[in-house]
Amino acid sequence: MLFLADGEVAVFAASFLRNLLFVGTEPATLIKHAKSIGLFYDYYVLEKGAPSLDGRGMALLVMQFYEARRNGCPSLGWSPVKVTTAHNDLRHITDFSSFCATNFGHVEANPVEEILLSQLSGKEFNLWLAQASARKKWDLLFHAYGATEEGRGKLRKPSFRPKRRKFKRTKSVKYFPPVHVLNFIAQGRSVRDRLCWLLLFFGGLRISELMHIFTRDISINADDGTARVVIAHPEDGQIDWVDATGRRRNGNRASFLLDKYNTIPRTQLPHRHPLHAGWKGMLMDDARREESIVYWSNPSMGRLFLELHKEYMRTVRLGVADEHPYYFVAQRGDAFGEPLKLSGLTKQFYRCADRADLPVPSDGINPHGGRHFYGYYTATWLRLSKERVQKMMHHAQLSSTEVYYTIDSAVMRSELAQAHQRMAEAMPAFLQNKQRLLSDEGGEHE
Repeated sequence: MLFLADGEVAVFAASFLRNLLFVGTEPATLIKHAKSIGLFYDYYVLEKGAPSLDGRGMALLVMQFYEARRNGCPSLGWSPVKVTTAHNDLRHITDFSSFCATNFGHVEANPVEEILLSQLSGKEFNLWLAQASARKKWDLLFHAYGATEEGRGKLRKPSFRPKRRKFKRTKSVKYFPPVHVLNFIAQGRSVRDRLCWLLLFFGGLRISELMHIFTRDISINADDGTARVVIAHPEDGQIDWVDATGRRRNGNRASFLLDKYNTIPRTQLPHRHPLHAGWKGMLMDDARREESIVYWSNPSMGRLFLELHKEYMRTVRLGVADEHPYYFVAQRGDAFGEPLKLSGLTKQFYRCADRADLPVPSDGINPHGGRHFYGYYTATWLRLSKERVQKMMHHAQLSSTEVYYTIDSAVMRSELAQAHQRMAEAMPAFLQNKQRLLSDEGGEHE
């Protein structure tokens, strides 16, 4: 809830946020909109003294607010933020202002203007072209698109559209340093932590996905002796269970949690709830059941996981009361047996990094660096196809997988060394006497 300087509720902001909620906006996105509106109000009142503004004055205020976010505002204690953050704040303020102008007749802070295609920057034109092309796939009225204002080259854009700085696009991601992976996993103080690290580094999971695994999601792949780990949608994943009356039930995980444990999926908990865990979404192996499985990049790690799983179940998980279905649990003090918190596991990650003498913060040394290592290992060392790695990482878009397909210098040196070793073992006779190149014997001098 946002409050004004006089202590009154910011009813216009509340109305705007309620409208976003009504159209299905995620809670995390609502919070970002509310934060941007609050920052804009602080800037207007505390920095500018809440003056009365006409349309031109409001437009100037928006530009000044953007610059304050981008470059910092010492009087408000603001540090400079990333370009993306400043652009998001501007977009949120523009949306809020447009909503108030439409519904309450307010002056629009960043009014929309009509422009021609010829006025677009090269980047904006390419974006428009891509969006127009993609429209063919979903717009049932695409045949009439050419008759619309946009189809005729007239677009509506906010009047203030700051240009992003040009940057060199990175063609790779920051993965966890390969040479430190096994030592890092060994630094796990508990079997539970080592299980988690195996799933990150050799199962390719996001750390938040670990929070949604049920104990029943772990079994064995009979064909190779590795652990079979199911990753199901925390709300819509299908599951069978027996209810309190002894009747067999089948439904989604949200229904299961409510019926069996009188609780809700962790994705539906308030964003600031200690047990909340997000879900980015993935390409499902079984779309009907809304679930995927872990593909071990190294089968020996899948077998190691199974051995550790047996120990974890025997020493920890089987001693937990049946009050929730989650596999990973807290192990210390009064919290023993409660679902593991994402914040708690993240802290353990950095403690392991510290014990392994790894510099923190540093590129790749973070929980998501483990997933990036998985992509790097499967693409660069195993040389699997992009389509196969996409399936293994459950990427919805192939473009998300392509970032791993750059040849690492260490890999290149290793392959060159191996190639020269093979060549040395079967070198043609005409190349074997290369030592002569180092002497002057047999040569003519001018």
